[in-house]
Amino acid sequence: MENMVTSEFDKQLETIKDGLREKYNIPESGLKSITDTIENVIYQMIKLMREGKSAHEKFFSDIILNSVDAIIGFDNEHKIFLWNVGAEKMFGYTKDEVTRKDFSLLIPDYLLEKGEKEFLINEVLEKGFLANYETERITKSGDIINVSISRFLIHNEQKEIIGSVGIIRDFTRVKKLEKELREKENLALIGEVVSSIAHSLSNPLNIISGNADFLLLNKKEGDDEYEELKTIVDETTRITKSIRHLLNFSRPVKVNRTENDLNELILKIVTGVKFITGNKKIKIRKSLDKKLPLIKFDYPQIEECISNIVTNAVQAIQSDGEIEIKTSHNGSSVKVEISDNGQGIPKENQAKIFLPFFSSKEYGKGTGLGLSIARKVIKEHNGEIRVKSNVGKGTVFTIILPY
Repeated sequence: MENMVTSEFDKQLETIKDGLREKYNIPESGLKSITDTIENVIYQMIKLMREGKSAHEKFFSDIILNSVDAIIGFDNEHKIFLWNVGAEKMFGYTKDEVTRKDFSLLIPDYLLEKGEKEFLINEVLEKGFLANYETERITKSGDIINVSISRFLIHNEQKEIIGSVGIIRDFTRVKKLEKELREKENLALIGEVVSSIAHSLSNPLNIISGNADFLLLNKKEGDDEYEELKTIVDETTRITKSIRHLLNFSRPVKVNRTENDLNELILKIVTGVKFITGNKKIKIRKSLDKKLPLIKFDYPQIEECISNIVTNAVQAIQSDGEIEIKTSHNGSSVKVEISDNGQGIPKENQAKIFLPFFSSKEYGKGTGLGLSIARKVIKEHNGEIRVKSNVGKGTVFTIILPY
């Protein structure tokens, strides 16, 4: 634009001079002064235009580069050329680390296998844009985040496609809050149903169990009806225990924190392991931090959590095996690791083991609520519970409690 103006001025300069000579008979020295003034005014106007355009471009450039949302530019080969501050914070990569890299480095492997990269490319090419597409992305540290993606094509002045721009918004926290809300709503519903069922079943179960116990007083192992009565007692006990688990799970957790020795609690649990191992030859190893500080927690609740995990470890070992329990601490938390060399948990089940009612055990061996309750209790203590497992090698549960 600037070149066009200056070029046109140069073309008209002689015409202006001729007109001034003929009409006003102005000498050459006067003509030069006039044309110099006109030229100066034009160049001052061009300068103002240039500064205004520069400020305008900088304004929008700053918006793009410093946006909280990730704004990423891709060329026609789907390589990254624009990477703003929002993208750096969201994904953990610097601009130098991703420039000229294919955008597939942000897509988790399981989504690449499903063809998500090809879907995004084809969708944008066919429609020209993609709006609020919800999916998952992977950060430099390996974390999976929930994102919403809007993407559109970029054209040059000849209407040719020269690339595309993606605007990515992280709504992981929103997803987490939505999930927690659904869980609370489900728990409230379960609580109402379970309370009703428990009241209806408790009295009949107590009567059945009590009568069977009474009849067993006069029976010895091997007597007629002994096995039948024993089965009745065992099954009513199992049902009562299941109902109690359901009630515990559906009720809000009330934490009564007192100062306790976590090592002492673990030693108490280990002492009781011999009563649940049966014919299995299981060695219990302890590696307890002797300088572990006293911390505040709800003793019965944490005892039940760790007992459930240890019981699961015993059940995961088929005949001979080993269970190791470690404690350690840092400046802000204590850690309990419970590991076994049992069957391990299949990868597809590892994300499900903390879900209510999920169980891979045979009938009568569990309600599928033990780990759900454990996670709920640990969460109410502002702690974490994690699991790592390999099929055929074993499992490690880690509990972290702040103090």
